[in-house]
Amino acid sequence: MKSKLLKIGIPVLLVGGLTWVMMGFPPNPRVGYAPEQPIKYSHKIHAGDYNIDCQYCHTGVTMGRKAAVPSLNICFNCHEIVGDEKPEVLKLRKYWDENKVPNWVRIHNLPDHVRFSHQPHIHALLKPGQPSKEACMPCHGDIAAMEVVEQAKPINMGFCVSCHRENKKLGARVDCSTCHY
Repeated sequence: MKSKLLKIGIPVLLVGGLTWVMMGFPPNPRVGYAPEQPIKYSHKIHAGDYNIDCQYCHTGVTMGRKAAVPSLNICFNCHEIVGDEKPEVLKLRKYWDENKVPNWVRIHNLPDHVRFSHQPHIHALLKPGQPSKEACMPCHGDIAAMEVVEQAKPINMGFCVSCHRENKKLGARVDCSTCHY
């Protein structure tokens, strides 16, 4: 009797649990996560008002796994000559002068067992002549409108699988080994 329960119960629990996770339950606790950063940086001003393309700062996004936090020398391409009286730029200058890097708090984070690379996603979603923020929005939300960046989407298995299913024509595979080690 016990072995029959195990033979039936374990698959039922696995299928039920997987269905529960893929449907997005429990709700992703990171949605709305907007930690305080060492320097207040407004994407609304930079990517929104000034229309700076995401790739200008996140230089490796089309070539590798990570979008990466921009280096300070990218910040000082502009802030060497503009905004040097603003309090947050003064904080940035202090890091620069001391040859230190701000201890940025990561916002979008995936579990260790998930394999993800920005490169194929950006290449699949970026249309010629289109600003890169259009390719970033499906996962990151409208960051160009955010004064403080927050995780806007429930980046979980259900979210990713739904997108892959919707974008099958772009070559998005849905098998487990696509995303899992």
